[in-house]
Formats: sequence, C-alpha cells, structure tokens
Amino acid sequence: ITNLRQASSFITTPIFYANGPPHIGHLYTAIIGDASHRWNQLNEPQSEHFFSTGTDEHGSKIAKTAREKGMTSIQLCDQVSASFKHLFKEFDIHTSDYIRTTEKRHRECVEVMWKRLEASNCIEKAGYSGWYSTTDECFYQDGDIEDSADGKGKIAKETRSIVEWHEEENYMFKLDLFHEKIRTWMTKNDVIRPKHYLPVALRYIEAETRLSISRDSSRLSWGIPVPGDSSQTIYVWLDALCNYLTVRGFPDCMKDSSWPPTTQIIGKDILKFHAVYWPAFLFAAGLDPPTKLFVHGHWLVDGSKMSKSVGNVIEPLKMSELLSKEGLRYFLLKQGVPHDDSNFAVLKAINVINADLINNIGNLVSRACASKMNVDQLYPYVDTVELHDGISQSANPLIAQMNELREKVAPHYDQMLFYKGIEDIMTLSKHTNAFFQVHAPWKMNQGAKLSTVLYVTYEATRIISLMMQPITPKLSDFCLSRLGISSDYRNLETATFGGGPKMDQVGRSLGEDQGVYMDRIEVPKEKVQVKPKKEKKKNKKAE
Repeated sequence: ITNLRQASSFITTPIFYANGPPHIGHLYTAIIGDASHRWNQLNEPQSEHFFSTGTDEHGSKIAKTAREKGMTSIQLCDQVSASFKHLFKEFDIHTSDYIRTTEKRHRECVEVMWKRLEASNCIEKAGYSGWYSTTDECFYQDGDIEDSADGKGKIAKETRSIVEWHEEENYMFKLDLFHEKIRTWMTKNDVIRPKHYLPVALRYIEAETRLSISRDSSRLSWGIPVPGDSSQTIYVWLDALCNYLTVRGFPDCMKDSSWPPTTQIIGKDILKFHAVYWPAFLFAAGLDPPTKLFVHGHWLVDGSKMSKSVGNVIEPLKMSELLSKEGLRYFLLKQGVPHDDSNFAVLKAINVINADLINNIGNLVSRACASKMNVDQLYPYVDTVELHDGISQSANPLIAQMNELREKVAPHYDQMLFYKGIEDIMTLSKHTNAFFQVHAPWKMNQGAKLSTVLYVTYEATRIISLMMQPITPKLSDFCLSRLGISSDYRNLETATFGGGPKMDQVGRSLGEDQGVYMDRIEVPKEKVQVKPKKEKKKNKKAE
C-alpha cells in the first residue's frame, strides 16, 4: 500500500526505459537519488521521506525490440525490469516504491489524468504531421532535423536519432495555453538546478504550441488506450510522467500534503519532457508542479560517448567485480558533476578508490584499531578540554576541522552536489592520516600520549564515517562498527569532536575486528581502458 503520510522530501528518478539492460548512467541517476534520500533521513530523522524509481514499459520501441528477440512485449519488460531491480538491490539503493507502467494501478492513474485534461478543455482531436523518432518517442519540428550523413534520410539534430515523416489524426494537447505559466514557474522559483540548464529549458517553451498526446493504435498498440477511444493509444511520455502520481496514490494523494515532488532527478536529455510537458500537464489538471528539477549530464567512457555499436557500454555489475559495488558507487558520486558530462576511466576509478576508500579511510581504521597498538581494544577516555601537552598543538587544528565538517558538507548534500561534500570529507581524512603518521603511535609505549593520539584519530574517523553514510553506507557501517558506535549514535548530532557515546575514565570497548574492509585493487594488465570494438566507417558516420 502506498504510504500517503506527509513527506518532508519526495525524490524521484525518471523511470528507466525497459528495452535494454542498465548501464552506469542509469546507476548514477539512481545513486544520486539514494544518496539524497539517505541524507534526508539522516538530516531529518523524525520526518517522512519518500523516494521512487521504476521502469517505463510502453512504446513502439519496446514492442519492436521484443519482436526482434522473439518475445512478447510483457516478457521483455519483465526481464528488463527485473534486471534494474536486481541492480538497485546489489548497490543498496533503498526506494520507497518501485513502479512499473504495466501495473494496473498505473493504468488507472493515467486514465484519471487523461479525463482531468479532457475536462479542463485542453485536449482536441486534429490532424497532425511531423518528423517522428521511434527512438526518442517524440515528434520534431522542421528546424530540429537535418539530413543524415549518408543523405538517405533525416535525423534529429540533438539526439542524432533517425526520424520519419508521419501524418495521422491524434489527440492534441493545447501546450501554448501554459507557456507563460511554465516560464513563471521556472524563473520565479529557482526550479532548474544547476542553473546552467535554465536557458536550455526556457528555449524549449516556445518550440511547440500543440503536442500530440496520442498515436493511432495501428502504429502504437503497446500502451494504454485512450479512455473511450480504443483507436488511439496514449502518448508514451504522458503515460510515463504519470508514474510520479501513481507512486503517491493519485488521486487520493491530493487529500494530504504528499504532493508535489520536492526534487525530480533527470538526465539532461529528458529536460524538455520534465521542464515543459510535465508542468503543463499538471497545471491543466489543477495540480502543483515539482519544486525542483535536478539535471545531470551524461557519462562518457574514456572520453567517448557510450554506444552499443561502439561496444564501450559499462555494465555496472560486471565493473563492480573489479571496483567493488561500494567502490563504484563512491567513484560515480565523486567523479560525477551535474553541470557537465563526466568521464569514466577504469584506471582513474581504481586510483581514486584505492586512495580514498582503502588507504585514507579503511586502512586507517584497521591500523589505528590494531591490537598490537591498542592492547586492551578500548576507545580510550581522554579529557577533550585538556589534551596531552605533546599532542595538542597538532591536534587542535584537526579538531577544528572535525567540528566544521558537518556544516561544510550539509549544504552540498542538500543541493545534491555530493562531489563537493566528498572533497571536504577527504580533506579531513588526509589530514587525519597525516596526524596519525606524524605521531607514529605504533612506536609509543602504553600511556596518556598514546591514548590521546588514538582518541583524536578515532574521533576523526568516526565523524568522517558518519558523514559518509549517504555515500558509502556499507563502508561507513564497517568503520563505525569497528569503533564500537551503536546505531543510536550514528546521527548528525554526534558528528562533533567528543560528541560520541559517553564513557567512564576507563573508556569503552571497540567493536569486533573483522579485518580490512576491502583489499587494494590491482590494475588488470589487460584492461586499463574500455576499448571500443572496431567498426565500419559507415557506422561511425551514422553514429
């Protein structure tokens, strides 16, 4: 049953098209959503938080792919949707709801939405002609297309997808009725983030006055029929966008405060659909548009666009065999920058994970908690006001950084700029390692000085692990468990020096020693680069 309690955050990813297996671009989008959801839960534990994702399972492209594979459309959708679900489970992506557009609840939601648009007098039936892309599932205007490289057809300028001229009678949505309202929503409410994408979104507004929101069912049979007119199938984007309403139990969700979404995460290639079509549909239905659209760029591989024909598509589960799931999750959030395309390179990923997760965090916890140095396996008691004289001079700047970390990282996480938050955390991690190395506690005798070095090191790694929970939940759990930090003390209130569990002057026990979290990743000699397949020149031109 969909949870309809008031949510202080409602985050969505786009639902992923079910015509092929997931790649790192899909995983990146889902991980951004999961990290933000985890952060909201950590930051406001008393509030209700909601996070949804799923699969988009209608459209002629899916029907075509299924035929080519000798499958029915629903068989293909079942297979692909299961692969996305499995991927998200493996990478600890915890959603509140996972929606499939072939579900009965979604069909009912779409039908209600259609009837609302119809009742608002925003739909008319008329002849329509234009350049249609099956790949992009949309029509293009004359100015948006050009001749293909071989001169034998037309392609969309933006996506390079093949387009064909179609003429048919469809139901049309009066998009121009909402142009000004959409513009005001965008410009007056700081909706588009990063702002880098706002000019692009504004240009999309005036591009269309009428939007075809149905297709002749003879051309598109795999979809939801128009209520009262089975000769027409509802446009796949209207169908897909309604998933955000379905997961909140539309129309019942309108009775409380569970609408609208606070942040909708999208790739830059679907900005038009979410920044123009979606708010127009909502306005027409008398519903509020989303508060924020968080837009991110695409992933390149070794500087080149991912492409099946080139053979450089990164399969996340396969890549995680080398990098680990936690490592790949970390690298995508650290390397991914929303305002531009990001580059995936295997060698760089290995170096980043080895340096940050294995050396700076994992190995430091293992070394600092080693029984040879900490014989009694205690988190030592130290007077936080009067540190040992020989340690305080170097410890005090580090302590200041610990106390500042939460306030530095929080605004970055709030804005989903996780790479910036990671930079601040890694700065503290590097300084903690330097502090540990300079004082060389492994050379010290048991006593107050050793206890002070260990205590400062433990406190720094505790705070680092607390702030890394949205990014690397399993590594953070490993480190906090080794430090003996129970779940009651894994909150933001404790993320200050001396803010952990209270203890007597003896100290308290560390957690069980489970060895190192993960071994250093060795560079595979045969594969430091994702090498594309050789392709014929004509394919290269078409690409």
